[in-house]
Amino acid sequence: MFDELHARIEDKNILLLGVGNRSRGDDGVGSYLIKRLQKKVKVPLLDAGDVPENCINQIESSGATMVLIVDAADFNATPGDIALIEFADLRKIGVSTHSANLDLLFKVIPRNRRPETLLVAIQPGSTSTGKGLSEAVRNSLDGLESVFIRLFK
Repeated sequence: MFDELHARIEDKNILLLGVGNRSRGDDGVGSYLIKRLQKKVKVPLLDAGDVPENCINQIESSGATMVLIVDAADFNATPGDIALIEFADLRKIGVSTHSANLDLLFKVIPRNRRPETLLVAIQPGSTSTGKGLSEAVRNSLDGLESVFIRLFK
């Protein structure tokens, strides 16, 4: 995944956007990643929680030419699996627990100022209220943290 992601982001101004609700188990993985990466990477970080549409102004003003969205997404894989998903494919496969919000978020930004987007999706095990991260997703979170530190140190 490192090589594919590196090739996709080369020469781009990146904003890393974490999406997720920490009180809903694995759904919070994107938010947890942003918290972990604070002061470890040299790209702007934004924790959108479970309301990414509230971040429109920050995304537009960031100057990013690409937004990497990290979110739990059900893409019919094994819990903890990671996939890079084109934003245009989000609605077709209905992967994110926040897909409607993400679609709205980027449609509101005028096309001539809209950054490229790529979803770094983590297959959740459980999104039940009151549960922490599953072991599989926690392991993926550890791996993603290492990848992003390598990419953005």
